[in-house]
Amino acid sequence: MPEIEQELKQINPIIMNNIKPTKGKLGEALQYTFSTTGKQLRPALALEFGQLEKSQLNKKLLNIAASIEVLHNATLIHDDIIDESPRRHGKTSIQKKYGKQIAVYAGDYLFALSLQLLSGNTSKITNLRMNSNAMRNILAGETAQFGNEFNIKITERDYLNQIKGKTAILFGYSCFIGALEGGLSRKQAKIAEKIGENIGMAFQLKDDVLDYTSKSDILNKPVLADIVNGIYTGPLIFALKNDENDNLLNLVQKGKKINKTDLSQINHLVQKYGGIKSTEALANQYTNKALHLLKNDFDQYQRSKNIEWIINKLFIRNY
Repeated sequence: MPEIEQELKQINPIIMNNIKPTKGKLGEALQYTFSTTGKQLRPALALEFGQLEKSQLNKKLLNIAASIEVLHNATLIHDDIIDESPRRHGKTSIQKKYGKQIAVYAGDYLFALSLQLLSGNTSKITNLRMNSNAMRNILAGETAQFGNEFNIKITERDYLNQIKGKTAILFGYSCFIGALEGGLSRKQAKIAEKIGENIGMAFQLKDDVLDYTSKSDILNKPVLADIVNGIYTGPLIFALKNDENDNLLNLVQKGKKINKTDLSQINHLVQKYGGIKSTEALANQYTNKALHLLKNDFDQYQRSKNIEWIINKLFIRNY
């Protein structure tokens, strides 16, 4: 959608301008982080909800959207440190290229920059509290998987709680802060937050499906990397429910001793036992909740069609 694309093109220059004064290896790492852009879904949603009531885009809203993209990238850097991931967005990760020490400082710097960008552009002190709460909950979500590595008994509820903290909270925060700063009531902003959280849940569920159905060169990261790292997600959790003869369980219980042949068989059994279908069905439920709330509470706004388009683009078409 050209309208969204043109607005999002203004985000990265704002970020680059703010990290430009940082020198040395840290500055180099920060510049490298934003030398390419991701999907920018979170700032896109903030901009869209921010222009439902007032259609004119202003500098403050752009800065808030930039703060969200900065916050998102901070979580990605820390996530890559935790997972020891060598790739991010199709290129070498910060922790792999510059080392974990620089990566930690880069992530921390971006958390601080996110708060700075928001504090200089928000109209309400309560919005700063929302940002702080979002940061706290996101970090709690990121660390929730600690102690759960190679935990074959992880429940569906545990898994959904993890992805809520890991992904859905930031989507919800993006929609909430955009709506509130765009002039909508707090009640409307809380509904926008629910829409964002449902989008985030669907997004992470779909992303976990891709770990089993995509190829490394398309996904830009090793497939089944979560299995190797002992992180068990929806497709595996749902498939294990139908694993009557423990064929899948016995393979997964090899833990760190899993080899390429095992991974291939795990992938086959996860699909055979309905893990992919069950995860996609749950993602569709969250998608439908988001669309229902959007239709029910924001249909009077012309720009809500853009949000509907984003959701359809992500989830209704082949992902």
